[in-house]
Amino acid sequence: MPKTLRQLFLEQYRLCRLGATETVGVIAELGQKEEYVAAAVEAAHDLGAGALVLTASSLSYPMLPPYDPRGAGREVGALLAGASECDLVIDATVGGLIHSDVRTRITGNGKRMLFVAEPPDVLERLMGGEALKQTVLRAGHRLRRGARLHVTSEGGTDLTADISGDALPITHQWGFVDEPGRWDHWPSGFVACYPKDRSAQGTIVLRPGDALVPFNRYVSQAVRIEVRDGFIVDMQGDGIDAANLRDYFESWRDPDAWALSHMGWGMHPSASWAALEVYDGRRIYGQELRSTPGNFMWSTGSNRFAGRETPAHLDIPMRACTVRVDDHVVVERGRLTG
Repeated sequence: MPKTLRQLFLEQYRLCRLGATETVGVIAELGQKEEYVAAAVEAAHDLGAGALVLTASSLSYPMLPPYDPRGAGREVGALLAGASECDLVIDATVGGLIHSDVRTRITGNGKRMLFVAEPPDVLERLMGGEALKQTVLRAGHRLRRGARLHVTSEGGTDLTADISGDALPITHQWGFVDEPGRWDHWPSGFVACYPKDRSAQGTIVLRPGDALVPFNRYVSQAVRIEVRDGFIVDMQGDGIDAANLRDYFESWRDPDAWALSHMGWGMHPSASWAALEVYDGRRIYGQELRSTPGNFMWSTGSNRFAGRETPAHLDIPMRACTVRVDDHVVVERGRLTG
């Protein structure tokens, strides 16, 4: 029997080390994901913790322009005031506060914050644990010691980026928040870094079967992308994928939309590349594709470490790539090397 959302939240709270003396704050949007909000509150009460629901009219970024950066600006202050009184903040918004100032201000105050977006059976199947956490931490340690990230594929991808320096921003996602100031996404299982801004150089070739998230569909025809000084400067392909990608980037009329952001690889042993064949792409967030073991994932647009705040953001997991950190192969033709 599948577990209820309430049972799943209870299991997640235990991973997050939620105590009976703590308070959970749930950030939600009016009339959206109400079953997640209810389950988050009920599970907190099951552990003896307090629960506070913070509801705004709309916080999600649009997937296409026009975009008003002021958004729900007058509501954000009240949300932050409420969240500051909570120990663990659940982001139950539709699009997530991943790239927003709200997230950084909450975690910057030492609060744990967890984004939840996938269907219940995905949450259950990809629940994190200590073993996944340690695997992701080891990968992050490898990135931290590296100076150069090099990605190749038999399809023609040949991309390099500068990852040198102790200040390299690294994202470790293992699907729960058990440390002060930590943000994560349930479910998750990948490591990524933000290379030095404008350091990425080379060619990326998308091949059939690679994934476009949050479009949540597979690439059907090859797309050749040229990267210079950290920005996409050319995109070629005869199929609908190249045309749609060009239209997407151009529609924002924002030079930052063309920038490369984070890069990394998936590590969740239970994540399946076939997820987009099983689920309606409009009803999932695409996190399973981001977490598939051995994918190379790169993203575009927003990078708070480089001062770029733009809602134009794509994550693109690719199959069958070889990823090297300096001379160490961490992914070989789409398979983790251990």
